[in-house]
Formats: sequence, C-alpha cells, structure tokens
Amino acid sequence: MANHENVGRQALGQPLEGVTVVALEQAVSMPYCTFVLAEMGAEVIKIERVGTGDVVRGWDSAVHGLSTGFVWVNAGKKSVELDVKSEEGRKALRDLIRDADVFVENLGPGAASRIGLGVDDLSDQPELVYASLSGYGQDGPYRDVKAYDLTMQGETGMLLSNGYPGQPAKVGLPITDLIAGSNAIMGIMMALYQRKNTGKGAYLDVSMFDSALPWLGYFPHHAWHSGAEPPMSGMRHQYIVPYGPYLASDGRYVSLVVADDKSWQRFCEQVVDKPEWITDPVMATIASRRSNRPQAEAAVEEVMASQPSHIWKEKLDKAGIPYGDVNTMSDVIKHPQALSRQMFVETDSEHGKLPLIRFPLAPAGKERKLPRLGEHTDQILKDK
Repeated sequence: MANHENVGRQALGQPLEGVTVVALEQAVSMPYCTFVLAEMGAEVIKIERVGTGDVVRGWDSAVHGLSTGFVWVNAGKKSVELDVKSEEGRKALRDLIRDADVFVENLGPGAASRIGLGVDDLSDQPELVYASLSGYGQDGPYRDVKAYDLTMQGETGMLLSNGYPGQPAKVGLPITDLIAGSNAIMGIMMALYQRKNTGKGAYLDVSMFDSALPWLGYFPHHAWHSGAEPPMSGMRHQYIVPYGPYLASDGRYVSLVVADDKSWQRFCEQVVDKPEWITDPVMATIASRRSNRPQAEAAVEEVMASQPSHIWKEKLDKAGIPYGDVNTMSDVIKHPQALSRQMFVETDSEHGKLPLIRFPLAPAGKERKLPRLGEHTDQILKDK
C-alpha cells in the first residue's frame, strides 16, 4: 500500500481491541456486522447451533467443502456451539454476555426474550450495548413478517427501480442485508463512544426495511413531488444520458459518464466526433436527451459500436471524461488496483490458507482465522 507522509496522525490499527462481542447470529446481515468488528480488533464469540452451526454453513460447498457465504463473513471469529433452547445452554450464554461489551442477535422479534435474553432480561447489565437486527424492526404492523433480502428489495421499491421495462430485477448481492449490517456497525460504534461519556450502554433496534429506505436516493423525492416512478433503465442511469456501459465493436463494454454540459461538449467534439449534437434539439441538453431517451441512446450506441473499446478509452481519457471497464468476477479478483491496495488477503482455515476480501480499513497484515464449528467451545466455556 502507498506510504503516505506522516502528518502527526497514527494509523487506525485495531481500535476495538479489548472489546468483546457475543453474537447470536446467522446468515448474512449480523454476521457481516460482526465480521467488520472482528476485522477492527474486537473479540467476536459466535454462538452456533450444536451439530449444524450457522445456517449459512450449508448454503454450498465451493470452498474445499466449506460454504462461500460462511467464508465471506466469518473470518476472525470464535465459534462456540450452544443449545440455547436448553437451560444449561442459556445459562452459559448468559454468563458469556455478562463478561461482554456488546451483545448482538438477529433472531426474529421476540425470540431472544423467549429464551430469557431480551433487552429487559439483561437490565442488570446497564453498560451493555445490545443490538437486535430484524427484517422490519421490533414493533409496527410488519414486525412478525419474515424477511429475506429478495422480499425486502420488493417492499422497499428496489425491485421496481432495477432491470428493464417489463423486466424488473433484484440487485445481485444481498444488498439490504449489507445495508442493515452496516447500520448495526455504525450504531454499535456510536453506542460504545456514547458509553465512554455516560457509562451506560444502549439498545439498538436495527431493521433491514428502515436501513434500506435512506438508500433509495432521489426516487422518493420524485414520487413525493411529481408522482413519478423510477424508470427501469437496465445498466443505464435513470435520468442522465449517456451514462452507463456501451458496447464497442470488439464486443466489450465501456462505461462512460457524461453528467454536465461541459462534459457533453467535450464528448461530442473530442470523443465521438459529433459536434452537431451540441445544438441538435434531441441531443443538446440533459433534459432533451432524457425526454428523447430511445432516440438519444440509439444514437450513442450506434457510434460506440463503430470502434473497439481501447480506442474509446483512449479518447475518453484524453477528453477527461470518466470511463471504466465492465469486468467479469474473474477480472475483479485480478484487478491491479485491488492487488496494489492489498484488498485480497488470506485467512487460515481447516483447509489451509484461503483468499479473502478484507474490510478496507482493517490492516492487511493482521492474522485471520476461519473457525471450525465449535472450535472454541471448550476454550471459551472452561471458566464459566
């Protein structure tokens, strides 16, 4: 990584070292949250079902028999098998929480209370930061509705803002899980900071639904003020033309962004050699191109299809217009920028070293270990 000049500031390092997190978690949303906490130095004790563990362990077996989902968000944690439906298991978990700074759970609303581990049950530990993550939150008419990323993308309007006209599409990644997990991270960090000042913990009611709404951007504002729904524009921008990937003559896409009038003039004159577009009533302005999208898009597509991608990238670069490749995943895992920034690291596992994408603010060189199911049960519980 680049060596930046020392300006009197220390590197971030492991700011959560000494913080203990007990995680009654499964799947993606809360495990992503605690993965980041572990990356930043926290001790994360992951509670798993006896015999089967986190449900995500069984999603596939692509990583030497291990699940890709589990490898993705569970490095750096300690795995403890507990039967929390048994009195003995609940007592052991309560003892672990008693020594923890943070307790997190993403069971259904009310499930933690049913096993005696709700926020009210832990009121004798006022300094504890307690975070619940659920689909719709701990109250409201949708409280008990089961939630998955796909259904949440539908409920929040994401599905109908993606895809093509007549063919809506989900965001490929479990985006609402990741947004909610990120909100949980921020909430926990803020609660720990607040605790330094007050001595008291906090309760965080994090919902996937609530978390996704601020990420809808300008779409709700169009709905509020003009009743307009976001146009489904595939790989292109909903309101700006040209903005998106365009197919070149060599069969490769080139993404380009022409977001203002000055950029449009340079694009017309220096890139596509179409100075007449600058005054054309269809092509001249952002508004006219948006109003005549099919005609404007077709004109840009025709020109972009006339030369290979490397020629367009050279011209776009010279004109100072943002551009990029449209990479396959095989391209991404060899991306020179990611390699230069040491974004791909290794984690130890029962199958030896495995590649992993680190949290960007975590040190690249820190030790990481993917836990076997129940690997730390005896170690963690021996003094309880």
